[in-house]
Amino acid sequence: MPRDIEPGLLRVFRYFTSVALCYFSVLILYTVIQTRHGLASVQIQWYLNFSSSLALFIYLSLPSLHHRLRSLYLPIALSLAAGIPVLSNLIFLAPQNNDLQTVIEQTWLLFPTLLVTVVLIAWQYSFTAVLAFTICAGIIELSVVYSLVGRIDAQTFPILGLPMVQAFAFGIVGNIVSRMVALQRAQRRELIRANIKLSQHAATLEQLTLSRERNRLARELHDTLAHTLSGQAVNLEATKLMLAPGQTEVKAMLDQALAITRDGLAEVRLALKDLRSQTVEDLGLSLAVRNLALEAAARADFILNLEVSENLPRLNPEVEHSIYRIVQESFANVVSHAHAQQVNMHLAVENGTLNLTIADNGQGVDLNQVDFESKHGLFGMKERVEMVNGKLEVESHPGLGTTVHFSLEVADD
Repeated sequence: MPRDIEPGLLRVFRYFTSVALCYFSVLILYTVIQTRHGLASVQIQWYLNFSSSLALFIYLSLPSLHHRLRSLYLPIALSLAAGIPVLSNLIFLAPQNNDLQTVIEQTWLLFPTLLVTVVLIAWQYSFTAVLAFTICAGIIELSVVYSLVGRIDAQTFPILGLPMVQAFAFGIVGNIVSRMVALQRAQRRELIRANIKLSQHAATLEQLTLSRERNRLARELHDTLAHTLSGQAVNLEATKLMLAPGQTEVKAMLDQALAITRDGLAEVRLALKDLRSQTVEDLGLSLAVRNLALEAAARADFILNLEVSENLPRLNPEVEHSIYRIVQESFANVVSHAHAQQVNMHLAVENGTLNLTIADNGQGVDLNQVDFESKHGLFGMKERVEMVNGKLEVESHPGLGTTVHFSLEVADD
C-alpha cells in the first residue's frame, strides 16, 4: 500500500521551488551582466533550471494532479527536482568545457538544489531511497567528470573526489533526516495509541454514567408507575367482586380496564428489565440479539429463521446499543402489530459493511400513511441510525409484510 505524503512536505517542496526560481533568476541576471549577452552556454543551463523550477512550482500548486496521479504524484515531482539539475550539468559539462576551475564551480553550484531533494526523499521514504539516489547521482557525475579530465593524477584527484564528497554529504544528511522522521512517526503512532486509550476510557466512563442513570430511572419507575399500576389492578379486581349479579356491562368494562392495566404493567416490567440489564455488555451483540429474537418468537408464536454471524467485529458501544435497540423495536412491532407467521433475521458483516435485515410475512402497512414522528418506536429507530451515521430502509405493503434493513460502514481497528 503506498504511503501517504507526509504532513507539510508539499508545502516545503513548493517553498523550495519558489526559492529555486529566485536563485536561478539571480544567476541568469548575473551571467547576462558578466557576458553582455543572454545565450552563453552557462546561461542556457540556468534557463533550463529556471524553466524546470517554474514547471515544478505549477505542478505542485495543482491539487487536481495529486488526486489524478495519486501515488505517482510525488515521485514525478522528485524526479523532476533531481533529474533536471543533473541533466543540465551534463549538458554544460561537455568535452569542450574542460576548464577545471569551471568544472569545480559548476559541480558545487547545484549542490544546494540536490541537497534539498535528498532531504525531501529522506522525509517521505526510507534511507534506502536516499542511498539509491546518492549512488546514481554520484556515478553519473563521476563518469562525466572523469570523461572531462581524462586522467588521474595529483592535479585531477581533487576534482574526481568532488562527486564522492557530495555523495558522502548526501548520505549523512539523508541518514539524519530519515532517523528524525522515523522517530517522529513512532511518536505519532504512540500519540494515536494514547488518544485511542483516552477515547476508550472516556467511553467507559460515559457508559458507567449512563448505567447509573438508567438504574436510577428504573428505581423511580418501579417506585411510582409500577406500584401505581399494581394498586390499580388490585382495586379493579376488588371492584369486580363487589358488583351485584347481572351488571354484565359494568363487568365487561372492568375486565377491559383490568386487561389494559395488566398490559401496561407488563410493558413497564419489560422496560425496567431493559433499563437495569446490560445485555450487550454481558453477552455480546450477537448473542444479545439472538435472545431478543427468540423471546419475541416465544411470545408471538411465529417461526423464526436466524442468520446471525458469530464473528461480528467489536464495535463502538454506542453502535452496538443502537443495533440492539433497532432489533428490539423491530421485534416489538412484529409482536404487537404484524400478526406474522414467519420472521427472517440476518446480521453479518459483508465487504466492510454491517448489514441487519428483519423481514416478516405479517399484515404490513402503507408507509405513505404512516407518520414516523408520531410513531415513537420508528422515530427512535431513525434517531439511533442518524446518531451512528448508518442507513435505514423500511419496506412494507399491506398484506405483504414488512422488511427493516439497516447498514453501516465498519472501519478497521
